[in-house]
Amino acid sequence: MSITHLVTHSGGFHADELLSSVILTRLFPDAALIRSREAAWITPGAGKVIYDVGSVYDADALIFDHHQRPNPLRGDGRPYSSFGLIWHHFGHEYLRALAVPEADIETIHDNFDQSFV
Repeated sequence: MSITHLVTHSGGFHADELLSSVILTRLFPDAALIRSREAAWITPGAGKVIYDVGSVYDADALIFDHHQRPNPLRGDGRPYSSFGLIWHHFGHEYLRALAVPEADIETIHDNFDQSFV
């Protein structure tokens, strides 16, 4: 996957997109971080991961927002945040990038998801 741009909203920022940015910049260190609400940026396209903006959740198109209704829900019915969606889809890869032993990744991923995300 060749990611060239990480796109989130402009304006005030929150822990949600900040934590998502930490994960994504680690995994795609050469990608430019773009903060915009312009349609050209927040429309899915080649080379972009879009998060916390765009009113769509479509992992195949690499857009991870949670503001739309109905919003994406976890298996237990709780709503996802954008960071929750990023963690769900990229968390295992992020832990591998941190050199976490493979045998520990699933447990750490699940514990972090349940206790923090």
